[in-house]
Formats: sequence, C-alpha cells, structure tokens
Amino acid sequence: MKQIILLLIFLILAGCAQDRIAKPNNLMTLDQMVKFHLDLALINASSSGAKDHYVPMDTLYMFHKIDSSTFAQSNVYYASKPKLYIKIFESVKTKLKHIEQQDTLQQVEIPTLRE
Repeated sequence: MKQIILLLIFLILAGCAQDRIAKPNNLMTLDQMVKFHLDLALINASSSGAKDHYVPMDTLYMFHKIDSSTFAQSNVYYASKPKLYIKIFESVKTKLKHIEQQDTLQQVEIPTLRE
C-alpha cells in the first residue's frame, strides 16, 4: 500500500514539473514580447481617441518582422508560465509610465496682445 501511495505522489510531482505547453520553434524573446505589447498598447491608446485612424494588426506584425502565428504561439507559451507573463506586462507598464512622464511638448510662451 505504501508503494502505491509513493508511486502516486511521484506521478503527481512529475506531472507538475513538466511543461504543459511545448516551447515553439519560433518563440519570440521576452524583449520582443515586451516591445510588441508596448506598441500594441500605444496603438490601442491612440486609436481610442481618433476612431477614423485604424492601424491593422498586419502592420504591427510586419514592423516586428513576425506573423500572427508566431505571436499567438509565443503568447500562449508565455501565458502558460505566469511568472514570465507577469514580468512581460510589468516591463510594458514601466515603459508606458516612462513614456507618460516624458514631456514631448515644450511649453511655449504665447505673447498676449495689448491694446
């Protein structure tokens, strides 16, 4: 009976240690995933303000030199590893905060007209 219990415990632990999602051959690096998600967030933010400016996803894929399948497989793989997936989105959040803090417009004094 002890042997059966030990065998079951071993099988459960061995099953937990295996990757549930196989690593794809064309896996995007963590840095590539961060850059892709950053660009995606910027496009979504800019298009929400101007409904007549639509950026197709194909453009984003071409810019990053990937296809939709590569992104989908990489996204599923990283989503199966929560610690890495959280790390990707924390990096995106940090970069977005940095972009937000940058002052892209210099304040210009506008002279007032005096009569």
